[in-house]
Amino acid sequence: MIGVIATLAACALLCSALATLGNHAIAREFRDFDLRKNTEILMDPTIAVRYAEYRLATNIFYRQSLVLWTIVGLMIAYAVIAPLFDGYVP
Repeated sequence: MIGVIATLAACALLCSALATLGNHAIAREFRDFDLRKNTEILMDPTIAVRYAEYRLATNIFYRQSLVLWTIVGLMIAYAVIAPLFDGYVP
């Protein structure tokens, strides 16, 4: 059980780090870009595709890390609560 929790936590940490790196890459590549204000930059296909690729990869890693952190929390809760009901017979 501890190995599963440690493995899931390591994978969740890796996904969180990759999502953070993706956000830093977007901030570095598109410094003065605000999608609400200036959408004309997306008229250039190469810039639009690069921006979409960064956003897609970042969102995939972000959502994957959210799911993995949730599973880690549930596994820890199970590991803590399950021994309390070990001898319980209704």
